[in-house]
Amino acid sequence: MRIFLGLVGGLFLLSLSAAIPLPIVVLHGIVSSAEQMIPFCAWLELAFERPVYNLEIGNGEKTSLYTPMREQLALVCDKLHAVTSLRNGFDFIGMSQGGLLARGYVEQCNFYPVRNLITLVSPHGGVFISHLNNFNAYGQFIQAHLSFSNYWRDPTDLTNYLRKCSYLSNFNNENITDDSPRNKAHIASLTNFILVWSPNDEILNPPESGKFSVYDEMLSVIPVQETTIYKALGLDLLDHQSRLHIFETNCTHKEHRDIVCYKQLYSILRPFLI
Repeated sequence: MRIFLGLVGGLFLLSLSAAIPLPIVVLHGIVSSAEQMIPFCAWLELAFERPVYNLEIGNGEKTSLYTPMREQLALVCDKLHAVTSLRNGFDFIGMSQGGLLARGYVEQCNFYPVRNLITLVSPHGGVFISHLNNFNAYGQFIQAHLSFSNYWRDPTDLTNYLRKCSYLSNFNNENITDDSPRNKAHIASLTNFILVWSPNDEILNPPESGKFSVYDEMLSVIPVQETTIYKALGLDLLDHQSRLHIFETNCTHKEHRDIVCYKQLYSILRPFLI
């Protein structure tokens, strides 16, 4: 009888655990903060009936701009590891630069496993503005003090990008390091990787960076499937297994966190968050 009651109790606890929805973590972008993501998080909670954790990096706006990406990522990993309610896994939504950090968490940390990684207009393929050709993005001082320099991908100077860019080239496995197999294995562990981008994105250059596309030397966009990143990071495996999903909206960059874009985002996110 005691064994039977123990079995019933165990099954009840298992059923109860399965019924509790996984949390969603939201991470803001550059020159932004958790406060600016409050309406978006409130919408997520209401629309998908899931607990939402609105993550703040340092002091928000200043930290997101003036702290190098690897230091920001260390803050993200430490902060998430301290949230024991995430221990059974969670879905991670990163906005803009926050999407790069969310992916960095998956590749480098993943203490508490990410199930679905969702990035909104994130510069996975880097950013580059040709008329800022005098911007010394790969200088040691700039790399240490401006976060976006860490994903500045100059297609006319890939040698320095690969040698001196302190974040993106390594996390895209464009540089083969001791961390590359781990990066690829952790990406492969995702249930789904969802990339949301927009041709109306006025911040990312190119806008297609949001789906891992990059510029060639003539500033023509190379589709993700034709990049070295596609195979090096294991996106091809996810794609072939129908676990890589690319969606397009008509929203501007910042509108992806605002009510004007919620209807489109609901249709995109519903299969993964309900």
